[in-house]
Amino acid sequence: MERLGLILAVAAVTYAARIAGFTIDQGRIPHRLDRALTYVPIAAFAALVVPGLSDDGSLAPVRIGAALLAAAVILLTRQLWASLLAGMVVFWLL
Repeated sequence: MERLGLILAVAAVTYAARIAGFTIDQGRIPHRLDRALTYVPIAAFAALVVPGLSDDGSLAPVRIGAALLAAAVILLTRQLWASLLAGMVVFWLL
């Protein structure tokens, strides 16, 4: 029963956040919040990528090297596809 309450609470918060996204008028969002929301996609991407870098096996240095090259490519080109491609190619070659 305790888990059901937790599931319902999380569902309510998720639903409220999604509804709020549709109902908030773009002109009413404070500048600081709007600026903070621009970092959400990169934070979500980092949360998906970083746990895979710390492998206990022998591939950890290769993964970190590929990630560093991908980071350099995205800083230079500002193209996500180029960064992903460079990181995958380096990982496969190493």
